[in-house]
Amino acid sequence: MKHILAFSILVIAACTPTLDTMSRGEAISMCQAQADEAAQVVSGSATAGVNSISGPSFGLGININLTPKPRAQTYEACMSELVANGQIVENM
Repeated sequence: MKHILAFSILVIAACTPTLDTMSRGEAISMCQAQADEAAQVVSGSATAGVNSISGPSFGLGININLTPKPRAQTYEACMSELVANGQIVENM
């Protein structure tokens, strides 16, 4: 019975996801980028390339965000989540 309990605890510990830690500056940069992305109404990308087998290739992507969020709200939510999860490490 003790072996089953020990094995169960080991399995649960092994399956628990670990969260990346970061400095306060890294967290600020990441949350600002998320806030900027969430506030955009229209964004897009274009790609072009050449392949020796298939020849030239082109791509175009457009994203339309119908419900943009205020930057400050997204930034605060991101920082609060990182702090609550213990992902911001001082003196890093």
